[in-house]
Amino acid sequence: MNFLEKALEYIFLPCCGICGKLGEGYLCKECGKLLEKYMINDNLQFKRNESIEKMHILKYEDIIRKAIIQYKFNEKSYLYKTFCEIIIKNKKALDFIKSYDIIIPVPIHKKRMRKRGYNQCELISKRISKIVGISMYTDVLIKTKNNVPQSTLNKKSRMMNAKNVYKIHNLDKIQNKKVLVFDDIYTTGSTVCACVEELKKASPSKIGILTLAKD
Repeated sequence: MNFLEKALEYIFLPCCGICGKLGEGYLCKECGKLLEKYMINDNLQFKRNESIEKMHILKYEDIIRKAIIQYKFNEKSYLYKTFCEIIIKNKKALDFIKSYDIIIPVPIHKKRMRKRGYNQCELISKRISKIVGISMYTDVLIKTKNNVPQSTLNKKSRMMNAKNVYKIHNLDKIQNKKVLVFDDIYTTGSTVCACVEELKKASPSKIGILTLAKD
């Protein structure tokens, strides 16, 4: 945390992103306890699919769904700190992240970036990288096509919609490295799988997928 961030937290007390309570950090004890019922069961939380490791933290329902929608679409960018707390306080997720060298957030197109003002996956990834001490790159995987939002499509259409929209750059940065791709929501997996296929062109030693919530 830099000087400006510390100064802002001194002036404006951190508030819980779930209930809004002041003074107990970005996730208060009560909400931390409440979120336990939304945690994905241990046997579903961490999966190996061939050479790709996957981890999903929460179920995409009720208060989790509401909070993520607020974060992505209603200019509540500050909620990234709450989501980071949820991830980092999960020991299995933390250990999973620490097994990688690099975290890469799923990119959004520059037009959507201008409209929204931020990439929700990048904000979370950046904070995670600082806390855990792994590198984060936003110049390796680029979204070159401003396709239709996945949330508006059915399963079959999502797979087609995610094809050929990502391109890899600076291959040397991830060659022979353990790379973790971060996305906020996992529904069909079309988005992260498209990212993984493109990243494979750089021959990383391992690729994993981390998602905040699974629909």
